Amino acid sequence: MKKRPGVPQSRFRMTPQRAEILRLLEGNTSHPSAEEIYRGVHRKFPRISFATVYNTLQSLFRKGELLEIRIDPKRSRFDPSTAPHAHLMCVKCGTIADVRRPAKLKPLGKPAGFKVLSCNVEFYGVCPACAGKAAPKEAAKCQKRTRK
Repeated sequence: MKKRPGVPQSRFRMTPQRAEILRLLEGNTSHPSAEEIYRGVHRKFPRISFATVYNTLQSLFRKGELLEIRIDPKRSRFDPSTAPHAHLMCVKCGTIADVRRPAKLKPLGKPAGFKVLSCNVEFYGVCPACAGKAAPKEAAKCQKRTRK
């Protein structure tokens, strides 16, 4: 994982459990929650606590090696890709996808002297899989209404 510029780097003691957390995150594009990461690590290390997993994720976030995204209203999700990008979430199944965005977004009408430190861009919608599932149900409802 890359270091984020401007974020102080602290000591990070590598343990087998932390190495497994990093292995699960490396290249992971599913934006897992702490609970999902815990379940994955717990298979290999049954004695690991949820607190250890969560504290490791928070440490990686503070070091700038992981993004904590809050697009999901139910829980924080984690993204190992720290390059500037936006997120797209399906409101039906909860799938989150990365989407490209310009590296430098400038807010229009910001007060003079206001320094922007970061920017989160989030889109909500319905993924193709869920849109395909909804179509037959909606069609059935329409057919019932027109028969009455």
